[in-house]
Amino acid sequence: DVNTTPYAERQNYFDVGFQQKVGDSGLTFGVDGYYRRSKNLIDEGQFGAPIILTPFNYRRGRIYGVEANVSYVKGPWMAYANFAYANAKGKDIVSSQFNFSADDLAYIHDHYIYLDHDQTYTASGGLSYAFQGELKGLKVGANAIYGSGLRTSTTIPNGGALPDYVQVNLSASYRLERPGVTVRFDVINVGDHIYEIRDGGGVGVGAPQYGPRRGFFVGLSKDF
Repeated sequence: DVNTTPYAERQNYFDVGFQQKVGDSGLTFGVDGYYRRSKNLIDEGQFGAPIILTPFNYRRGRIYGVEANVSYVKGPWMAYANFAYANAKGKDIVSSQFNFSADDLAYIHDHYIYLDHDQTYTASGGLSYAFQGELKGLKVGANAIYGSGLRTSTTIPNGGALPDYVQVNLSASYRLERPGVTVRFDVINVGDHIYEIRDGGGVGVGAPQYGPRRGFFVGLSKDF
């Protein structure tokens, strides 16, 4: 059958983790691990240039990973860091088969492949400082994100990964207590680093997508 209607997914999901606050130090850290086995794993693909997602199923799916986090909040300082490792694979496409080539269907029928949205390593971190005294109300910060790259096809469907990337952002805000107004200014992608999130290759990926270029944003908010 080359046009089977998508099925409902069934899964067994296991998760274990912990979160620990270290006394009054302001430090908190945690680790979480998960494992998931699915029958009729639901995924979505962008087939063609229009950004219209079409659901389809892998007969079997297995997804597992580990996430870790640490944060520090003390006085005017706030800092955090997150790290994640993930492995997401599916085998044997059993619905919406008309969207795929015969070669891909034949290979995936017998082999687990990475899902198109699998990214092996992901990390983020940030730091902010709230001024006191005459500059009270002013807060400045910076944050960064890192990704090892989403999947793309080689001779194997979704067998490769795009280059890794880093994006750094800056922010500043000032709060006027009496009117309850906060003015915020952000710079996104400070280094104007050009990177692809997707290259248009891969199973269920029909068009390239890029990360944001350098941008400047001003915001205004008021308490009511």
